[in-house]
Amino acid sequence: MRRLGGDTKQGDNAHDRICLTEVVFLKYADSKDGNICIEFEYISSDSSINYLEVSYSHHDMEKYVEGNPNVLRNIDAYLRNKLLQREFN
Repeated sequence: MRRLGGDTKQGDNAHDRICLTEVVFLKYADSKDGNICIEFEYISSDSSINYLEVSYSHHDMEKYVEGNPNVLRNIDAYLRNKLLQREFN
């Protein structure tokens, strides 16, 4: 599991945090596909995401995702966009 967001700061208000689970379906290396289940905590006061648990449907998918910083950034951006959609819809 890789932690993409900032660490939790002391003194954060517990009321500005939410814990969510998201399942991401992903095509990777040589047209394989699988899913990633991501449990994360969002802290609205500083817009940070702390990744609590990440599980992969396939071991080779884990190696592909964890070894590719662009994929990690894309997943982080996807989750942040989903959070914005939830906030403003």
